[in-house]
Amino acid sequence: MVEWIPFFIGWPLLSFLVSLLLPEHEEKIHARWARWAVGTQAAALVVFCILWLMGEEPYLNLLEWTLYQNADYAFYVDFYFDRVTAVFALLGAGLALLVVSFSRIYMHREPGYKRFFSTVLFFFLAYNTTIFAGNLETLFVGWEGLGISSFLLIAFYRERFLPVKNAIKVFSIYRIGDVGLLLAMWMSHHFWHANVHFSMLEAHDLVREHMAGHQTMAWVIAAAVLLTAMAKSAQLPFTTWLPRAMEGPTPSSAIFYGSLSVHMGAFILLRTHAFWMELPLMPWIVGGVGLSTALIATGIARVQSSVKAQIAYASAAQIGLIFVEIALGWNTVALVHISGNAL
Repeated sequence: MVEWIPFFIGWPLLSFLVSLLLPEHEEKIHARWARWAVGTQAAALVVFCILWLMGEEPYLNLLEWTLYQNADYAFYVDFYFDRVTAVFALLGAGLALLVVSFSRIYMHREPGYKRFFSTVLFFFLAYNTTIFAGNLETLFVGWEGLGISSFLLIAFYRERFLPVKNAIKVFSIYRIGDVGLLLAMWMSHHFWHANVHFSMLEAHDLVREHMAGHQTMAWVIAAAVLLTAMAKSAQLPFTTWLPRAMEGPTPSSAIFYGSLSVHMGAFILLRTHAFWMELPLMPWIVGGVGLSTALIATGIARVQSSVKAQIAYASAAQIGLIFVEIALGWNTVALVHISGNAL
């Protein structure tokens, strides 16, 4: 079954590249191609998940390409599939299919129709690269793609001042998250003296053995991961970027900041959960960030005059509760909550 995994990255990549070659003013062609591409991915995922559930493997790990290797070290592209990936992949494909179907009519006669659908397909590629990533290096590639596509869709109405201004604001916050992810990667190399895939983090004895004499390094990694999650999921003090991101077209706001992209902070916490839970105070810090965001963002949402702003702050509040659930170790509850909130 592991041989299927490259398809879920390769097909979105091919779909995006084909969309660039389609004629500029043929709206029906763009809409049909986007729906067919995302629908094919969704159908393949359903079949794959059924077959995976019928098997006995708790996860699948595919070391695909070695980019650089010497006597002591190797950088490689790694893909990983487990229940977290399954939930996010099915959720992403289903919601993307709904959004591109709705956008066919909503974006009718908008200047930049082709640009919109191409950017959404690029986002879909980046999203799948992120959730199927088996190590931080591979995840970073998808993470950057998410940031670029977010910026492009917030500034979709680029002839207006406010969308461009807000896109730059969001891009700046995303750079903070990127720095956190880079720091986590860099320190992880020093901590493990190896390129570690996520399945290794589930080996609790191995994690505790490494932490025994390197508590400070472990704290730096955990803090950097939390910073990344806070920036990406609009947790305090980064919450204000979320309503600003609503300047883009409504369908892209739905798929990015109401459902998929905004939950990527929770995703990276789930992916590294087995690591930072070994640090005694870290769950309290994660829960504290989430709880404070939930309380404050709920109050802010209740006094907004714009429906989009209300939804943005309400979404940040819900993700704050998801952070609390993850900190408590209720990962299954968090996955259900993420799915419900996104839908």
